[in-house]
Amino acid sequence: MKEMIPIITVFISGLFGLIVALLTWKLANQREKRKFQIDLYLRELKEKEDLYVSMLANLEKVIRLTRSGQDYSTLLTELSLNSARANILASEKINEQLDLVSDKLYEWSSEFKKGLPTKIGESGFAMISNKDFEHRDSAKELYPELMTQITQLINDVKTELKESKKQLTE
Repeated sequence: MKEMIPIITVFISGLFGLIVALLTWKLANQREKRKFQIDLYLRELKEKEDLYVSMLANLEKVIRLTRSGQDYSTLLTELSLNSARANILASEKINEQLDLVSDKLYEWSSEFKKGLPTKIGESGFAMISNKDFEHRDSAKELYPELMTQITQLINDVKTELKESKKQLTE
């Protein structure tokens, strides 16, 4: 029996070492998996933030271009890409609000452009008619509604991003 004690001690030490190694490996693996998930979540969150910033900036650009009487040809590609990215990345609530904003923006910009004085060729002169005033008044009425929709979109975006960041800490 005395001869078995060193063998049993070696066996128990080896078993203990094996258990420690397996436990360390499992915990390290879980830590790495969690770190990978957090990194992935942060990248997705950053991608959403970038999309939302670009989307809101483009809304501002469209309003400025409309007010200055310019066309949107410089924004067409960017608007198309943002629309596609929003359909893929944004939540259903954000996409629904974006649709409302887009509809109101189209309605306002159409009325605003119709209310601009008609240019006379390349002379730099413009002609104002009575119809211009009707459209201009309509655009003035629609603008606060547009801004309300945009404000709601901004609030929805802020709420979504805040909730996403909160999930990260849980």
